[in-house]
Amino acid sequence: MELDLMIKNGILLDPAGGSEKRLNLGVVKDAIAYIGEETPAAKRLIDAQGLMVSPGFVDTHMHDEELEDPGTIQQALLRQGVTTALAGNCGSGPSLERVREMRKSPWLNLGYLTGHRALREEVGISDVYRAAAENEIARMEDRLKRELSNGSFGLSFGLEYAPNTSPREIEALCRVLADYPNRFVSIHIRHDGPECLESVEEAIGLAERFRIRVQVSHLGSMTAFGFTERSIRLIEEARARGADVTFDCYPYAAFCTSIGSTVFDPGFEKRWGKGLESLEAASGKYRGKRLTPEIYEDMRQNDPKALIIAHVMNEWEIRACLRHPLCAVASDGVLHNGEGHPRAAGAFPRALRWLREEGLSWPEAVRHATALPAEMCWLPAGRMEVGAPADLVLFSPDDLRDCATFEDQLAPPEGIAAVLVNGQIAVEGGVLSAEPCGRLLSRKP
Repeated sequence: MELDLMIKNGILLDPAGGSEKRLNLGVVKDAIAYIGEETPAAKRLIDAQGLMVSPGFVDTHMHDEELEDPGTIQQALLRQGVTTALAGNCGSGPSLERVREMRKSPWLNLGYLTGHRALREEVGISDVYRAAAENEIARMEDRLKRELSNGSFGLSFGLEYAPNTSPREIEALCRVLADYPNRFVSIHIRHDGPECLESVEEAIGLAERFRIRVQVSHLGSMTAFGFTERSIRLIEEARARGADVTFDCYPYAAFCTSIGSTVFDPGFEKRWGKGLESLEAASGKYRGKRLTPEIYEDMRQNDPKALIIAHVMNEWEIRACLRHPLCAVASDGVLHNGEGHPRAAGAFPRALRWLREEGLSWPEAVRHATALPAEMCWLPAGRMEVGAPADLVLFSPDDLRDCATFEDQLAPPEGIAAVLVNGQIAVEGGVLSAEPCGRLLSRKP
């Protein structure tokens, strides 16, 4: 059998087995068809001398809800080696009907969660501070059932963005999700800062009561104010009791969200012990400027969707969160009109560098970005074995580094030689393929 593609002389990283070996790898169509020391005939040959060959990175927490955008954030993720991603997090996932209309040919393999706030908007709740009435909850349940039956990967909550959501509202939707196999709840917890511990306990409670998987989103950005160690301990204790709780983190000590959200309601300074001088406009007319009282008021009133980067977390806690063996790397990449936080273009190379600095081997480091997040979402990605998807990233271990900065937020990384999506070369030498190679993913009922 002739292979479609042969990658020879590379160091293959097996994140599940923990090995790194110089072996050749062959691809037929969209799957790995050969791993070994021989060099079978192939239509195309890539010499990976000096490169590591890893399963493509899996990003379980990103945002691609600006469906009118042609794929800026997908391309930014793809250039850093992400081949599979789940969007619709933090309660903002759009309807699958709209997704299928606008995302017929994604740049990478892309699935969606159903957003709680989107469900609220569908039933007519425009006030983020209002709890839903019983009849509205019932209508949200029906809409969630429809979404899950149509292929949604689960439900996402952004409770900090809808702070008065009642336990009744949350539990009703979790009860619906519990009837669907291999679905999970992604939850941006209700509070960051000092109240984060009780918010982590709220998330754990959902996993325990409804016997569902709960992924605590960007745990570091919610707890890295002196509470990360205790938050992780709560999760470890819950898992020891049998609760199915996972978590993710991105490798930056600054978060990013819209200025008009409840996160920046008056009083936020007290939660973080930091003021306006720590907030930087990431999009809009003030991009790159630190906030003043005048800029804050203008943006809140006249450009509420503009993104703000908040330089408020403790980096040592983010590092501790990321290196925990249960923590998946996730970008939380979000852009507004093509502008945002450097995590959209640099999270994975940066995370791997941090993990290597913490003493992890390459297979151990890439596990946080491949096999672990794939397992968390029941995805077939993240494996280095015959029959696995031919979603791969070839990189130089010496040159891999993130280049995106808070000034140049979409600068692509260095050291990525090639990225394969579904057996096709999607990125080579930093250049994207002429046509997208990804697929819109759907979770079967």
